Amino acid sequence: MATLEKIRSKSVLLLVIIGLALLAFIIGDFFTSGRTLFGSGTTVAKVDGKAIDIQDFQNRVQQASQQMQQSGQKVDGAVLQQQVLSQMIQESLFNSEAEALGLTVTDAELTDALVGSGSQYVDMFVQQQYGLQSASQLLDVVTNPSKYNLDANTAAQFSALWKSLEDQMHQSLLQQKFTNLFIGTLQANDLDAQALYAEGANNKTVAFASKSYASLADDEYPVTDDDIRSEWAKHKELYRLNEPTRAISYIAVPIAPSQDDLVAAGQKVENALMALRNQPATEGINEMVDFIVDRQNAPAARITNRAVKAFADTASVGDAAAVSHIGNTYTLAKLIDRSVAVDSVNIDVAMVPGTRAQIDSIVDGLNNGSIEFASLAANGAQANENTWITLADAQFAELRDILGNSASGRFFTPDTAAVAVSGRIFRVNERKAPVKVYDLAVVTFTAEPSRATINSIDADLRAFLAQNNTASAFNDNAVSAGYTAVPMLVTPSTPLIANYDDTREAIVWALDAKKGAVSPIYGDETSGQFIAVALDDVYDGYIPATAPQIEPNLRAQALASKKGEALMAQTAGKANDMAGYAQLLGSEIDTTTVAFSQNNIARIGVRESDVAGAVANAQPGTLVGPVKANNAIVVLQVLDIDPIGRPFNLNESAGNFVRQRGGSALSQMIPAILMGTKKIDNRLSTFYRD
Repeated sequence: MATLEKIRSKSVLLLVIIGLALLAFIIGDFFTSGRTLFGSGTTVAKVDGKAIDIQDFQNRVQQASQQMQQSGQKVDGAVLQQQVLSQMIQESLFNSEAEALGLTVTDAELTDALVGSGSQYVDMFVQQQYGLQSASQLLDVVTNPSKYNLDANTAAQFSALWKSLEDQMHQSLLQQKFTNLFIGTLQANDLDAQALYAEGANNKTVAFASKSYASLADDEYPVTDDDIRSEWAKHKELYRLNEPTRAISYIAVPIAPSQDDLVAAGQKVENALMALRNQPATEGINEMVDFIVDRQNAPAARITNRAVKAFADTASVGDAAAVSHIGNTYTLAKLIDRSVAVDSVNIDVAMVPGTRAQIDSIVDGLNNGSIEFASLAANGAQANENTWITLADAQFAELRDILGNSASGRFFTPDTAAVAVSGRIFRVNERKAPVKVYDLAVVTFTAEPSRATINSIDADLRAFLAQNNTASAFNDNAVSAGYTAVPMLVTPSTPLIANYDDTREAIVWALDAKKGAVSPIYGDETSGQFIAVALDDVYDGYIPATAPQIEPNLRAQALASKKGEALMAQTAGKANDMAGYAQLLGSEIDTTTVAFSQNNIARIGVRESDVAGAVANAQPGTLVGPVKANNAIVVLQVLDIDPIGRPFNLNESAGNFVRQRGGSALSQMIPAILMGTKKIDNRLSTFYRD
């Protein structure tokens, strides 16, 4: 009892201690996980306030990664994650718009697209990706796994595939409805069609004289900061930012072999060649792990490397030679044997569903004539007739002897075990005459930098960073130290610095750093380079006019505008005909064609809308200008009007309008239109810190 009273008397203190412990736990988690203290710790991004959940994102990344592995593609993990997130951001924007418009996909529409009359595309996808003949069969596998002798784990995988297919098709149908609605709202009326026809109905041949702005000295037309800001304001929306943006400069130093390393590599190659010549096959280099052996068995026609083919044609069995040296990579070849064998075979092949007993029954029917081969395709099997293949193809390696030696004209299946979902049936129709076949070892070796070289590159860059630990010094002194500092804009959605793999960690540093800071060194010999970053500036809302990424272009535009105004003041109204203006401008009179349906005027420039607009309504003999063009002032005179000779057709012009300026043209910009001025809160760097 006394103990209980003692605990009660200390209850307030106990609650304070527990509260402090909980607070410490929460704060500790906040700082270690990078999550918001009161917001959701599972939000990988927000789009206009709507969250994208980390679990959904990770599932999509896993699916995308598996698809890329199956197709043999390789991509940096950070790039893949950002590609998936960008897709999910677009879907979020689209789904919000579709919901606001009341667009839906009915069960009947989804069923028809997957297993009904509209399933042709899905069936083709299922055939290519999963080896089944249709989406209907995939659904049958999912709903009747015991029919195909599937265990629980495999059945679950097929169910996940079907669910993914349903989700993708639902999204596709919804997007199709939205796109149709979008295009339908931006059609041409009669005036639009007439205006577009009129633009292209006539071309005008003009004489012109011009004077380039480059003919004037730059220093006579100083450009002020106000001039640059004025140019920026004219095109302000081009510089809008949807995410916080940081201006960095980076130095990338390739980790490459030194001259000493290259000399040592050459000696390694000589040693490998000697070993290849003196021992059978490739046994001599079995312990040389830097030399990668590709054993090939192919006729001359199938050898794609010209240098290897030339070697195979002339070498004696047992010979080895270095056939190429490109960059730091050597290619060696050894002719192990030369023989004569069948290479090209014409076959009928079918992939049919069923157990081994069912497939054997089909083979018997094909051979006794009770089943037509063409009927297999009609019944949903994948079947191809009269297909020429090469037995050197790796996909036929296991069948090389069977297809090369089996009797012609008889169907057979090479699959000796029962197959859960489908099996293969072949018939050899014809074999081409035997050809020379080369048994070759193609060996590649790449010279790598030594540890001493890597340490030296690292030490030199560290010394530079130690002496230049501010962004200004980093940029000012890079060239004198033998480096190049490259400017770049990065955001939370930037996966890589330039095209350098494994550089997200450097971007994460830049997103957290203070203006003017210089990073440590990132990268190693695996990534192939060392990278260091300086944070030059932090932008929000818009890229400012002073940003080095746009300031030079703005300055050039302002300079051109000043020169144009000066030339206009010197020449406007100072002559009455082309000859007079040509003399004023110090120019020869030239001719060109103004085609109003194009954005280029030959010998004048691209996107010269002011010039085209001035010429548009001018009649033959009319003097036009001077006009301040993009890079020169121009005086023109219309010489002739060239009608295209095609009468106005409302339907044709309306269709052209939709394709060029209406719904079809703008539909390519739907993601950007939906984004508008919405903000993206990308938190990938919070979840994926290295």
